[in-house]
Amino acid sequence: MTEHLLGDAALTVAALDARITDARAEDQTADVARRWSIWRAEKARRVADDRGAGVSAAAVFDALARHLPGDAVVTVDVGNHAYSLGRYLESAGQPVLMSGYLGSIGFGYPAALGAWAAAPGRPILAVTGDGGFGQYSAELLTAVKYGIPIKHLLLDNHSLGKISKEQLAAGTPVWHTSLHNPDWAAYAELCGATGIAVARRDELDGAFARLFAADGPALLCVQQDAQLL
Repeated sequence: MTEHLLGDAALTVAALDARITDARAEDQTADVARRWSIWRAEKARRVADDRGAGVSAAAVFDALARHLPGDAVVTVDVGNHAYSLGRYLESAGQPVLMSGYLGSIGFGYPAALGAWAAAPGRPILAVTGDGGFGQYSAELLTAVKYGIPIKHLLLDNHSLGKISKEQLAAGTPVWHTSLHNPDWAAYAELCGATGIAVARRDELDGAFARLFAADGPALLCVQQDAQLL
């Protein structure tokens, strides 16, 4: 029979702390600054990537950082876009809500509705891919019906990009991952929301300014290069 022991981490930490007698703080400011410099140089290179097949993820989140309100709450779905947000968005401390990747594609937009219910006075941004939003796209009608002013950044690569990547990594053929999508900006307009679409990097700043200035729910669809993550 397996015996289980319930422990309190605070007791262990306190015991370890009591045994440390020569702890010294180490100034890592220079090393952190060096690492930031390396990261920013790499990000700048990726922001400039353009194969003529859509916008790079680095460019999208670089532009978002310039326009995201300081008191915003961000919700993010499951997919390659979530990895890209973590890699490229240089936030000013805005909280990001995510599902923990427990088979929960489609989390992003419903989570934004919940975030608004919890903090109706704060700007709410949902970040999704086309695969996740396609599963819950009718929730936009809920936002329109009740005047819930969610701003939505949708990265459209016409595929289940994360699944495709996993299939390729496993050496298996990519199958059943391409998507037949509507014109998402037009769909938003049909629902009664603001719909915005961009396909080039130089359109991003104007589009984000319009997204966050819109009254009520608004959707910005960015045609994304599936290879530039």
